[in-house]
Amino acid sequence: MLSRVVEVVSSARRDRRADSWKDQASARRSAALAQALYAARRISRQEYVIFATYPVEGVHEARLMDGQYDDDVRKIAKEMAALEEKYGLGPSEFWPIGQAPKAYQRLSSQYDSAVDKRFVITLREFGLSDLADLRETNPDEFDRLRERGRRSVFHRDEVIPVLRDIVVQYETDARRAASARAYSAAVTLLGAGLEGLLLLRCLRSKRTALLVAGSLPKRLRPRSPDDPTTWSFETLIETCHTAGWLPPVSTSVAQYNAASLAHILRGLRNFVHPARRARERPWSEADEDDYRDAEAIYVVLMSNVVGTPSRTKKSVPAVRFNRRSITST
Repeated sequence: MLSRVVEVVSSARRDRRADSWKDQASARRSAALAQALYAARRISRQEYVIFATYPVEGVHEARLMDGQYDDDVRKIAKEMAALEEKYGLGPSEFWPIGQAPKAYQRLSSQYDSAVDKRFVITLREFGLSDLADLRETNPDEFDRLRERGRRSVFHRDEVIPVLRDIVVQYETDARRAASARAYSAAVTLLGAGLEGLLLLRCLRSKRTALLVAGSLPKRLRPRSPDDPTTWSFETLIETCHTAGWLPPVSTSVAQYNAASLAHILRGLRNFVHPARRARERPWSEADEDDYRDAEAIYVVLMSNVVGTPSRTKKSVPAVRFNRRSITST
């Protein structure tokens, strides 16, 4: 659905007249469409913010340029211009950030505040009261959501940066879940994070990964051998292990087989499937030891996967594993 919306919007932008970006009726339709798509959960909140606000921003900027906000900003703009002239600043010249005279910085802040208030009013005018409230009460969060929405629309095909962002999200949410004692969620997220790291490693050396994956036992060979993003977690582990990207891990206690550790975390992650958990761990609950083991495995394997590829044994003396089932090599 999102790709179709992007296509429609892009086509409309190509076919519109030069000044159509300030068309209020078009902006109103776009904002209403964004609200409907978000209400139907066809787009994310981040995508909703960019789709709803982008056309309204055009109307807002047109009004500013046409002098419709002069009652709010004209006096401030004149005082700023007077200071620019006083200090000999030319029409196309600007002070470096933070180096303008304090009086000018104060006026600039007042100008930005006045314009921003008008933008909030414009959002409400176009039926976007929820976003107006967010912009007013938490502008940093508004800007964060808008930027993520912009990336979702215009940078959605950049797989590696997207995967890195996803892995960071999983790591962050795993810590939050563990702090709330939601250990099943925390362990699952760490497992998903490791899968993301292994996928990134395969994409980093895609040609080698394709050759190695094609040489694996038939059961592990991917059905789509040219696209690592479709490979199973198990195939990613075995590909990275066979390619030498998961060398043995040494701690102060013992030396561990990195692939075996990865499979342990994969197994813990797989308990997200109710049927598997019912079969293999009925009436069980993930506990803090499960999380600590998952965290230890994730940390040491992240060190291996993110670092320089090598068959050299890694030394991670600070890590301790809790379960006896995690055996050394």
